Amino acid sequence: MVSNSFVKRFRKLDAYAKTLDDFRVRTATGGTVTMVSAFTIATLVLFEIMRYITPVMQTEIMVDGGIQEKLPITLDITFPHMPCYMLSLDVMDESGDHIRDYDHDVYKERLDSSGKTIEKTKSEDLGNNAAKLALKHQGDLPGEYCGPCYGAHFKGEEKSCCNSCEEVQRAYTDQGWVANIDSFEQCIREGWKEKTLAQSREGCRMHGTLLVKKVRGNFHFSAGRAYSHGGTHVHDVSSFIRSDNKQNFMHNIKQLEFGSHVYNTQKQKRTKASNLIQPLDNSKWGTMQATMMYQYFLQIVPTEFDFISGAQSRTFQYSVSKQEQFVNQHTGGLPGVFFMLDHSPMRIIYSESRPTLGSFLTSLCAIIGGIFSVASIVDSILYRAERITHQRKTM
Repeated sequence: MVSNSFVKRFRKLDAYAKTLDDFRVRTATGGTVTMVSAFTIATLVLFEIMRYITPVMQTEIMVDGGIQEKLPITLDITFPHMPCYMLSLDVMDESGDHIRDYDHDVYKERLDSSGKTIEKTKSEDLGNNAAKLALKHQGDLPGEYCGPCYGAHFKGEEKSCCNSCEEVQRAYTDQGWVANIDSFEQCIREGWKEKTLAQSREGCRMHGTLLVKKVRGNFHFSAGRAYSHGGTHVHDVSSFIRSDNKQNFMHNIKQLEFGSHVYNTQKQKRTKASNLIQPLDNSKWGTMQATMMYQYFLQIVPTEFDFISGAQSRTFQYSVSKQEQFVNQHTGGLPGVFFMLDHSPMRIIYSESRPTLGSFLTSLCAIIGGIFSVASIVDSILYRAERITHQRKTM
């Protein structure tokens, strides 16, 4: 059994000596201060709890490791006044890679004059003699038919069969020759000339994913097929030049993103969307002038997200500047839309974090203790002022 003397000595350690209720004075101003203090404490504690449970992104910049990885480019671009059969996409880079008429995971979608998608089931039903002619001769060719390529052949092959107008044009492109479709039996049989005339007022939407090397280079949209001539990248724009100038490279960019954008949760998706910079999304540029070259100069910055859950995501953001140029025989250049890619040597890292439990509890103690201390000072000032006022009235 604990002795009374020990209890008395232990009581002396009490730093919070209590005052008898008979000596306490309760006032209306004290009640007001108490209510205001309680409301302030509750509000600040609520804010502190929200701050504790809500992660924040810390930004860090470091030198990029320079890993030679493939860079996926997600694009969705509409050309309201450029038909799909004339539009081509080419990719070039400093390493010497050159991909002409890129079509892997990139799709063309024909648009009518009002911008609506033409149904695929109706894509060959042109309502003119071209479709009827193609259907008429569809079964006339024998199974072992090998169409002539008119002196051309596909790259890497000594002899080729060109069974369609598309194949003849591709073989001529590989040779660096200009194709005259009016003289090819395949093009006459398919009604290619009538087909192109019927589609000349259409637009084209190109969407999909490019996969390029992470080196300086460009990808561009231009008219006609590309070929190499004397080590130079050349486009056959003869059909574009011969057009009635209703075709041009006015364009709408719905989406242009670099890197992977796979999210594990909706929360991560919102976090990345609020931090990434995609300045060209939902942008428009261009005039009705046909022979214009539009250039975008993109500085691509590697970006990494590290989440509290342990998930990581590596992607890219970019800044952009642009210029336009009228193309003629004096200025040079090529009509089209060019995206010039340059890569930053720096990497931005967004790290998700939240305050520790110790700092959270410390903040709560600071809020409660601080409010009580300030409130006691305010209450003492008000009480003394009230007493002085009361004494002066009684004198």
